[in-house]
Amino acid sequence: MEYIEVANVTEFTNQRIKTVTVLGNKVGIIKGLDSEFYAIEVGCKHQGADITRGHISGDIATCPRHGWKYNLVTGECLNQNTSKLRKYGLPYSITKCKKGGA
Repeated sequence: MEYIEVANVTEFTNQRIKTVTVLGNKVGIIKGLDSEFYAIEVGCKHQGADITRGHISGDIATCPRHGWKYNLVTGECLNQNTSKLRKYGLPYSITKCKKGGA
């Protein structure tokens, strides 16, 4: 599988979330509370608003438009019956670099 470089772990020293556009899709690169990295769709399933622009508390993001709440690690919507946000794979090198490797 090929990957597109969109972020470097050094960018997450003072921030936990970076939103990028990859092949027309808005994707959030998230540094979880467990210090692991995740890549997830950031468009709310309701009207497509960027959930990373709303309130973030721990690993929970609240959509700024209508208050739908999502778990940023699992993609699960916590207060509506809808499909999960799509998760994307990340290359091993992110984990390796994060832990102080080469």
